[in-house]
Amino acid sequence: MIVGNIHPKIVENAHYHLWTDALHARALARQAHNKWDRGTYIRWTITTAWTVLEIACQDALEDDSISYSFHRNLDSAIQRNSFTPLDWGSGLWQKVTEIQETRKGYVHRFLKESDFFPSAEVADNAVDVIRNAVLSIYEHAKRVPPAWIHDDEDRGWDKGRAGSAHSTLIRAGATLNDPKVIRICYIRKNKEHIDEVLPPGTDPLPYIEDLIKHVTVPISSVRVYEGDKIVLERAITMRGA
Repeated sequence: MIVGNIHPKIVENAHYHLWTDALHARALARQAHNKWDRGTYIRWTITTAWTVLEIACQDALEDDSISYSFHRNLDSAIQRNSFTPLDWGSGLWQKVTEIQETRKGYVHRFLKESDFFPSAEVADNAVDVIRNAVLSIYEHAKRVPPAWIHDDEDRGWDKGRAGSAHSTLIRAGATLNDPKVIRICYIRKNKEHIDEVLPPGTDPLPYIEDLIKHVTVPISSVRVYEGDKIVLERAITMRGA
């Protein structure tokens, strides 16, 4: 089920960016109204999620060669580090092999037409298996997995979401016509919106952090004005901005 009240994500590295791609593709697969679109989004989910796993294995084992001949090179990297071999014949890593075969079918083989129209559960399964495999490989390598791998939310098509209405909070002791007033603004879709107006001399940083933490729409930056002068600007990398 697509969660209705999903906050925008602050994406701070390329690996997480790919994971949000996979989550977004899965959400679109769930929302698709015809088998053609659904198949497209499922293939996108699987191929992107697989790339996330390859990069995770490279990072966890510090070996950039793992993505080539994945099974063989992953086993070699594990052996070089004297870790316990993976069990490819059952459990999680058998499921990983199945995902890899599905991906190979989409990328490298000429499949039957019917293979291009699976149910959305195929995308759900791919995300679940890849997430568990990423967590597993970091644990296997005695490394801490990235926190973003626990992210499981995406709103899919950006329609009718909460938080699109805008309001401005004017704090006690502040007036808009004061030339030294502090204004906290955010940029959304190339338009500037005033979020809060603070009394002169107020430290804006706590208000900026609160805005970023609780904003319910994707924004691209935050600005602080003292009167008409910009005194601080911070770029924000959010998916959808």
